Amino acid sequence: MSEAAWLKSLRAGRGVCPLFGADTVVARFAEVVSVDRSERLVMVPASAQRPVLGTLPMPPDVRTRWLGSAPSGQDVQLIAAGTEHRILPALPVKMVIIDRAIVMTPIDPEDPLKGVWQITAKPLVRALVDMYQRLWGQAAEPVRWPAGLSARERAVVTLLAEGCTDQTVAEQLGLSRRTISYTVADLMEKYGARSRFHLALLLAGADLRPPQSHQ
Repeated sequence: MSEAAWLKSLRAGRGVCPLFGADTVVARFAEVVSVDRSERLVMVPASAQRPVLGTLPMPPDVRTRWLGSAPSGQDVQLIAAGTEHRILPALPVKMVIIDRAIVMTPIDPEDPLKGVWQITAKPLVRALVDMYQRLWGQAAEPVRWPAGLSARERAVVTLLAEGCTDQTVAEQLGLSRRTISYTVADLMEKYGARSRFHLALLLAGADLRPPQSHQ
């Protein structure tokens, strides 16, 4: 039985609770994260709809792994937040795992708006974490960044590769234009880039080291 079929066969019981309606799901999720949390594992198939799961709030200091089926418009935000991010084309279902103790996943993987299972039964949670870890191990990083780039620098380079101006980058990341200009100038000097776009080409997907300084 596939993972999606197995999840679709779940029934309410001890440690498996259905939640219906976006307001109920968001309220329960807010309650879950109101206590100290350390980790969030997210899985988002390309076919999954945005509502309910995958857009739920989480404190910024929570370690997050994001497993997606394809690059998306959210990649820059993930990069800027320092989220571990990998791509695997075929994923079975949308899912959020909190501290490897609570799982939220659509009741019907083909209809995410139908409702969400909250799973706390330890054997089921353990099986789903194992599934996530296995898929994570098969996935690839969307960009191979050179060592030493900060999350902010990665996000800046990603937006430059999309042709964004310093002002647009600043607005996207909630920073000042001056900060972006300084960041870009520093990276251009560090990597010997001739232009902003050349910098993006050098760094996005590259495996580079800064050029040795000349004495």
